[in-house]
Amino acid sequence: MIPRPILLVLLSSTSIQVGTAIATTAFAEAGPLGAVWLRALIGGLLMFVWVRPNVREIRRTQILAVAPYSIALSAMVACIYLALDRAPLGVVSAILMLGPLTVSALGSRGPLDLACVGLAAAGVTVLALGGGTSGPIDPIGIVFALAAAAAFGAYIVAGKRVAQQFEGLSGLGLALPLSALLLTPLGLALGQPGMWQPQVLVALAAAGLLATVIPFALELTALRSLSAPTFGLLLSFEPAIAALAGFVIRGQRLELPRVLGIAMVIVASAGSLGPRGWTRRLGTYNRALMANPTVAALARIPLFGGLSARDLSAIASVTEERNVGAGDVLTEQGAGGDEFFIVADGEVAIEVSGREVRRLGPGDYLGEIALVFGGQRTATATALRPSRLYVLGEAAFSALVKRQPRIEDKILTTVTERMRYR
Repeated sequence: MIPRPILLVLLSSTSIQVGTAIATTAFAEAGPLGAVWLRALIGGLLMFVWVRPNVREIRRTQILAVAPYSIALSAMVACIYLALDRAPLGVVSAILMLGPLTVSALGSRGPLDLACVGLAAAGVTVLALGGGTSGPIDPIGIVFALAAAAAFGAYIVAGKRVAQQFEGLSGLGLALPLSALLLTPLGLALGQPGMWQPQVLVALAAAGLLATVIPFALELTALRSLSAPTFGLLLSFEPAIAALAGFVIRGQRLELPRVLGIAMVIVASAGSLGPRGWTRRLGTYNRALMANPTVAALARIPLFGGLSARDLSAIASVTEERNVGAGDVLTEQGAGGDEFFIVADGEVAIEVSGREVRRLGPGDYLGEIALVFGGQRTATATALRPSRLYVLGEAAFSALVKRQPRIEDKILTTVTERMRYR
């Protein structure tokens, strides 16, 4: 039986692709830009009503974060719909995966990520040159799909800043309506008169619901118990889901070369975005570096999952191994502090205002809130039994999150979850 979180993500991906396929059925009457505008408008309004962000308390820094995010989102969806007017859904979805793949490769610069981008690029070449549903694909469609992938990468990068500035989905609740507003001139100027027909509005309303509100609701629930690598692995199957949705809803039957190209992109996406433990068995990690006990120990910590042996060795060189006894205080609420702790062995209790809020074990970490935001410690941490810790000073911690975007993402997610204790 499929675990519930995995099922929710698969349902989310299916909902997105089905909603997009339904939107393409309105191209004849509304045109691609008319369809994307109405779908964005309906989806944005639904998300705004669902999230209900407090617009009266928006800060200038939040506006500066959400504006580029909305611009990237608008460019991405507009280019996707222009591409779908000239290319099958499965092909466009596969090319779109170049966005997160490239961001992933630039973030880690590991050999596996670079190889995955190369494999994905080869797959896109096969998609561009192979036979389509009714002959060669319009090259303009490929160009729009590549532009959408570039915008997708920008969307991911801009999204990190939105995650820092907003709690929960508030940033998204503002970004989607703003994106619809940005698309309004294009929709009104280049949309077709038929976009106001009742059946077209119904189809685009369904597309807005299926491709916006439902997926975010499903993913929000799933990510509470699903790791980021597993989520990335599931995301890599979207091109296959898109190809199936295109076939069922639009009758877009793909020839064998297209299927091969999509399969290459899926494999590349799974390798770059999915779990990384298996890469050690494939020789990705340098054996000489992994012979260092500290490097090998850091490799077992989930926070560092996916890093190369060279990256782990660099972290080990600035990491202090520290043994503490039962009752030793690591951080004290209200006091200053400039160290980041990772629990290698043992158990640590976290207290806020004298109340224990959680316990940390091997692989967990603490001290990130004060280092990310500056200021005083927000909790008291006490070793419950003899424990072994890895400690990074403030300079080493800052260099780590700057050079490793994946680690920064994980830490920011933890900060967001723990901020409720401030």
